[in-house]
Amino acid sequence: MGLAVAISNMKGGTGKTTTAMNLGAGLARLGQRVLLVDADPQSNLSAGLGIDVQNLGASMYEVLSDRDTSIKDVLVTRDGLDIAPSHINMVAVEIELSTRIGRERTLTKALEPVRRDYDFILIDCPPSLGLITINALAAADSVLIPIQGQYYALYGVSQIMQTIDIVRTELNRKLDVLGVILTQVTPTRLAKEVIEDVRKYFGDKVFNTMIHQNIRLAEAPAHGTHIFGYDPICRGAEDYASLASEVMERCRNA
Repeated sequence: MGLAVAISNMKGGTGKTTTAMNLGAGLARLGQRVLLVDADPQSNLSAGLGIDVQNLGASMYEVLSDRDTSIKDVLVTRDGLDIAPSHINMVAVEIELSTRIGRERTLTKALEPVRRDYDFILIDCPPSLGLITINALAAADSVLIPIQGQYYALYGVSQIMQTIDIVRTELNRKLDVLGVILTQVTPTRLAKEVIEDVRKYFGDKVFNTMIHQNIRLAEAPAHGTHIFGYDPICRGAEDYASLASEVMERCRNA
């Protein structure tokens, strides 16, 4: 049974999509079967892996809004990863689900046919607290929280932690925090102070690995691939390879 991990933070620009893409690729390089679920209407994960999101036959929009569309019907394979792509139409999903009975478990049911086909299912969540994010948390075993190693790093963190507590109480008792990953880290005094604050807040939930600011991580999606397909020897690739190994180790010891 694949471990489903929701990658979430209410604050935008924290590196959720970059982490979903490159952690997934790092895990695949370690021999893991990985499914990436793009649950963000912005579709950056899908586009960043070279998928033409404007000309999809079907996407996660149909999976969540149409009971007759299976997630297997929308899967696309890129660079050793299976992707369930998103589309701008996903913005309408929350309205369409709002009157449906059991709406918070729509994604849980959608993933059932493929849970045994993968070792990891990584869900890229939108930077907002709505039905899509609630669905992702209800379907997940764990949450991975990316936090910028910059000013206002902890902004929005209390929201996601409160939401996790509510989902754990009402929908998904097994949900836990897999870990917190510091992203866009720079060698500055401010970054050092932010890192200390994050470690005080989350303790041993913070991964030892940090993702340092690296221009190659920003360039790779423009070339339709993850960092290992673009520049496998750059600092960004080293960091995500380290994170993948640490995630594997943490899961083994759980």
